[in-house]
Amino acid sequence: MSTWTSSRAIATGARLIAGVAVSAACVAGAAVAIPMTWPTLAYAPAHTTITPVAGDSLLSCTGSFLAMGRDATQASQLSVAATPQVVSGIAGSGALTPQDLGMSGVVGTDRAPGFTAPPDDRKPALAAAAQSLTVSADDLAGFAASACRPPSMESWIVGGAGTTGSSDILLIANPGKVTANVTFTEYGSQGGTHASELVVAPGTQSTVPLVAGSAGESSPVVKVTSSGAPVRAALQSSLIRTLDPVGIDVQDAIAQPQNDFSLLGVRAVVGSDGDDNASTAVRLLAPEADATVTLQPRSAADGSAVGGPKTVKLTAGQVGSVNFSALKPGLYAIDVTATSPVVAAAWQTTGFVKGSDFAWMTPAPTITGTTAFAVADGPAPQLHVQNAADQPVTVEITPVDGGNAQSIALKPGGAATVALGVPAVYTMTAPTAVRAAVVYSGIGRLAGYPVWPADAAAEPITVYQR
Repeated sequence: MSTWTSSRAIATGARLIAGVAVSAACVAGAAVAIPMTWPTLAYAPAHTTITPVAGDSLLSCTGSFLAMGRDATQASQLSVAATPQVVSGIAGSGALTPQDLGMSGVVGTDRAPGFTAPPDDRKPALAAAAQSLTVSADDLAGFAASACRPPSMESWIVGGAGTTGSSDILLIANPGKVTANVTFTEYGSQGGTHASELVVAPGTQSTVPLVAGSAGESSPVVKVTSSGAPVRAALQSSLIRTLDPVGIDVQDAIAQPQNDFSLLGVRAVVGSDGDDNASTAVRLLAPEADATVTLQPRSAADGSAVGGPKTVKLTAGQVGSVNFSALKPGLYAIDVTATSPVVAAAWQTTGFVKGSDFAWMTPAPTITGTTAFAVADGPAPQLHVQNAADQPVTVEITPVDGGNAQSIALKPGGAATVALGVPAVYTMTAPTAVRAAVVYSGIGRLAGYPVWPADAAAEPITVYQR
């Protein structure tokens, strides 16, 4: 072999060896790189958070108190027994505009009062309205007061009766611009349910006798659900004992079942020797599951417990009742805790003879921040305030039309009552959760209603660009 050939073979071998070495290094590098994290490219889509503008606030009042069957030839005909005094107002720069609802089939009126208010600086208006009326007739007598409320898709009526002597009417208002399809589900003390339906035209208020679905029932509870448009539900009730009228009431609906709430403004007026004629009682329903419910009365003056708690076991779908015949005359809250969600309302009366009156009190919702409430004309109105937080709070009560503000200092779980002017509209401001109710009391006159928070503003939403 020549020298040139040998050199060429050596060079070729060297290149082969180098190639194998480089290949081996590449394979080794790839093996090492596989478990390592590869660089990634992250893409964050453009986005922004916006708060939708609040819609108009709609307030529906129940309007005139209605009498049924005053014309002996038309037992189901409704006629006006008394017209209400209405007070309304708004805090801030907005305006509150009357927006009455049409009513058909009622002798003496074809309208029910209502109001609308545009949002204030993209937030719901701090608007409020309330009404009161007095009836004095052979077939109806008493005093009633109620707040004008926004509509909702679901509500509960806990009150009234379908027995002889009771003349109770469901009032269903649709202040919107779309037809509402309303379903009523009636519960009773024996269990079971009865369902019925009603179509409510936009801009109208309809009436339904409670006895239509609860005939003979002494303790009905009615669930009101709507599709198409929200409605405002309320109950007008009256009672006659041995041909004598013994009171009237206009009762607001409950938003939904809860496990923990308080009934404010519950007044014990007359004592009794037993539960048969108790002047104060609480009606309850656990609609979905059996519940053990504990009820603790508390003084409206300071929130301290009064006596021991009462406990009742409820069967799902069956209405129950707890009487408080031992309460001494005075104003109370009744705290309610349950193992499953319940609805409840407290019944109270000034007596059981001619010239008496009665009222239902529904749960007072918790309020944080500022809300507005109206005080309709009536006897000795008071605001019953309860601290729902575990820390001290100072509540500010301010008249919308000017005047001196009141400060109410409450310890954790504490309560107080303050006198109110009438007719008037106030704002109430609390940095932590409180509850409140407006209550009235006079000789043969009794009424009250919870203070509700201002309509909640729409939650902020995040919009992404694709």
